Amino acid sequence: MKIISFAWTTPALLAGAKTVTRREWSDRYARTFHRGDLVAAYDRNPRAHGKQVGVIELTRDPYQEQLGMTPAEEFDHEGLAWMEKRGLTMPGGVSPLEFWRAGRREDPLVWVGPFRVVSLEQQL
Repeated sequence: MKIISFAWTTPALLAGAKTVTRREWSDRYARTFHRGDLVAAYDRNPRAHGKQVGVIELTRDPYQEQLGMTPAEEFDHEGLAWMEKRGLTMPGGVSPLEFWRAGRREDPLVWVGPFRVVSLEQQL
């Protein structure tokens, strides 16, 4: 089973507030993911002692998008609005809203992977 690490947005994933991920994957790697794939969701990279927190199912083949052209409602779908409301921060103590705005200004070409949560591991 393939793995996606959610790292900074794991709390939003676990709360059911995150339904899409955006990644700067290589084209070759991104094309290994397909609609219907079950993917292990990790709290961080397994090589960094990450733990599996659940399983997601891709609801669409990943597609490319310029981050600066991302529709405003995707802030919610990324789980960032949920994190912002709870005062959670991104690396460096940056708010989710500032993280979102900075990404849109940088405007990289990203792969977008919509998903649904299939299962979550029991929380300890």
